[in-house]
Amino acid sequence: MTHLLDAEAIFAVLGPFAMGFALVLGRVVGLMATTPLLSSPLIPNPAKAALAGVLTLFVAFGGGLEPPAVDLNAIALAGALVGELIIGAVMGLAVTIAFGALHFCGQMIGIQMGFAVANVVDPSTFQQVGVLAQVLNLLGTMLFLAFDGHLLIIRAFMESFAIVPLAGSDPQVGAIIGEIIAQSALLFEIGLRIALPVVCVVLLVNVGLATIARTVPQVNIFVIGFLVTISLGLIVLGFSVPSTATVFESVIEDAIRSAIRVTRLF
Repeated sequence: MTHLLDAEAIFAVLGPFAMGFALVLGRVVGLMATTPLLSSPLIPNPAKAALAGVLTLFVAFGGGLEPPAVDLNAIALAGALVGELIIGAVMGLAVTIAFGALHFCGQMIGIQMGFAVANVVDPSTFQQVGVLAQVLNLLGTMLFLAFDGHLLIIRAFMESFAIVPLAGSDPQVGAIIGEIIAQSALLFEIGLRIALPVVCVVLLVNVGLATIARTVPQVNIFVIGFLVTISLGLIVLGFSVPSTATVFESVIEDAIRSAIRVTRLF
């Protein structure tokens, strides 16, 4: 008679659930690797591992973990893990693109205002970025937390398990790439939309300074030019913060809806 603690019997019962747990963890890791804030190097790795474990347990016990519908050998399990990583990474990438719009906006405004030569180190990526790009990134981070963007992406992540069951993905590669390219194209459109007020004001100021330089050559435009453009640019940027917050909130919501649309293509 088979012993109750026989290893093969235990694996036959618990093995599918262990595989399901590993697949859920793979999708969680993929999401955390590309989602802003969660992927920040400022967060210690033990904290990231603990958060990944908590999210996995929440999905497993809170949402009801269902073992994979198909039997998986070692090779199939490895392929399924890669698929789960890609699903989570693509969902996080949609939100990252929204933050990229703010970065693009800050770089464009900084160049127009004369901040192109002043760079700082972004603490979230340890890369050199423009001063205004860093300011807008921090603003976007605060807004993302203020209107519960982190909770929205986790909610969409929970819905992804109902859309794509574990080890049940059948990706439409062409459609997925097309959706990602479309979202990337919106990055420039949204960045231009946010930067347009400041860029227009700075452009008009530069035209006026050029006119003064041509009509009154005695005036040293290089002395007052930077002061005027930076001052007016910062004033207009300050007045445009409320509208920027509204636009960015809608962008985050659209990004999360896009993440769900992409998930349906797997």
